[in-house]
Amino acid sequence: MRRTKKITLSAMTVALGTLFMVLGGFVEVLDLSACAIASVLVAFIYIEIGSPYTWLVWLCTSLTSFICFPGSVLWLEYLIVFGIYPILKAYIERCRRVFWLPLKLIYANVVLWIAIFAFEFLFKTPFFITDKLWLKVGLYALLNVAFLAYDIFITVLVRFYLDRLRPRLKHLLK
Repeated sequence: MRRTKKITLSAMTVALGTLFMVLGGFVEVLDLSACAIASVLVAFIYIEIGSPYTWLVWLCTSLTSFICFPGSVLWLEYLIVFGIYPILKAYIERCRRVFWLPLKLIYANVVLWIAIFAFEFLFKTPFFITDKLWLKVGLYALLNVAFLAYDIFITVLVRFYLDRLRPRLKHLLK
């Protein structure tokens, strides 16, 4: 693929990702779903073009989302968690299979702890409203399960793209 086509495809992907993020910004219930769908576009660019453009798509989508909604944390969710994860997932899955789950959970928990400390520092309020330890542990475990569901979501959509859509779109992406 020529450089011009790579840049054009990346720019269109940034525009589509930003569109999903704007939709998530307008409809508050869809904010995490919009981030997850926009992150699949990063995986698409990684498959079709390669690494340098993938990083740029992730960063540009984050920046354009910030420009559209500077008061929202939607762009921050995409920047720190959702947008970068497909890239990291690709690098993690280059390792031996036995390391996949531990590395993914380490990433998820590091990001979760950073989010908890940032929330408590910025808002001067505890992240977990309750003092009951079992409830905190349960919520923490639920967040890890949600992250694993997101990982499966990306895997299924990437597999669907590779098996069903890519053969049909191959002539357009030469």
